[in-house]
Amino acid sequence: MERAALDHPLAAAGFAADFKAMEWADACVLVLPCGRSAHVEAGWMKGAGKKVFAYMPEAQEPELMYKLFDGICTKGAGLMMFLEGLG
Repeated sequence: MERAALDHPLAAAGFAADFKAMEWADACVLVLPCGRSAHVEAGWMKGAGKKVFAYMPEAQEPELMYKLFDGICTKGAGLMMFLEGLG
């Protein structure tokens, strides 16, 4: 993908919609495995002072920098406990 593709009107509209949603949200759940964009979004959310949780439904080695996040869950029940604590 060439960098110029990021300036296409569809890309600009997609970015604006995603960014607006990140600004609106109170928290982020990074569902693993996921891609680069999701990791960038989670990093932005944490930097913006929002809660970020990594959800690993399949056993895998966690990324060291996930220590920045507010929680790492391997079970849905644990994730729900984190999210319920936000209210």
